[in-house]
Amino acid sequence: MKTTGNRKGTQRKLPYEKQKSSRISAKELKSRNTNRKTSTAVCQSPMSPAPSLSSASSSASSSSLNSASSSYTPPLETARDLYLEFLHKTYPTITPRHEYDIVTLGTTRIPGTTEEVLAWVDEQMRYDIDDLGSREAVLENARRALEPVVAVTGRKPRDARDRAHIRPIPDSEYSIRLFPGNPYNNEYCMDIVDTTTGQPVNSPFEFDLWVVPNPKAPWLSMPSGRIRSLERCIGIAQHDILPGEERWLLRDGQTCLLKRPGKRDVQFTVPMRKQLQ
Repeated sequence: MKTTGNRKGTQRKLPYEKQKSSRISAKELKSRNTNRKTSTAVCQSPMSPAPSLSSASSSASSSSLNSASSSYTPPLETARDLYLEFLHKTYPTITPRHEYDIVTLGTTRIPGTTEEVLAWVDEQMRYDIDDLGSREAVLENARRALEPVVAVTGRKPRDARDRAHIRPIPDSEYSIRLFPGNPYNNEYCMDIVDTTTGQPVNSPFEFDLWVVPNPKAPWLSMPSGRIRSLERCIGIAQHDILPGEERWLLRDGQTCLLKRPGKRDVQFTVPMRKQLQ
């Protein structure tokens, strides 16, 4: 996002943002390249000592939740599909008027009534018309931004269309859920769900999640380290995470250890998919 200093655009503090401008430039609308390799978001707390290999691999204190290998890969979709899904979920009363609405509201949470939100979008369009020269150019730019085929990481399972591995956590009312992310980056995600309802929840109890060495997957050279949720890694305070939206970013084949004070550790291995070329 870029801010034009001499414009008096609407300045609102958006959810998940400390203090970003609400200005969106049409020139900056880019879709994720599915062939681009990106690193796994793993945050190491400087205050947390790394566990020793012996304690991490002890079967006496761990409950194994090993997941079977999986060849399932979620289908690729267009940017338009993903943006529309976000738009309909975030703004259920808004019907997009054109591609610019889809691009703008499909990537941003704006508080307010339907009229206020659409007025904000119209203001962004005026700024982009200044940048690109005409309304037609702005709409064409938005249309091109919606065309690429993309792979997404972090979208939670919606229904029977999306596959997930669910294992109950001993001595709790919750389960670990693993679901596929971007196959080109070998990414998997984890969240926690209510075992009875299947609904996702945010950190319902105190725990630490660690990645530990796996002798059966020597290509995963990542050392032992504590993993924080994706939301915490990008600076969102725990109390600001929307209900049920917390997730952890993992990699195919990783072995993880969920440690809880006063309870058994839970060890599990992320499923592995066939490598894509």
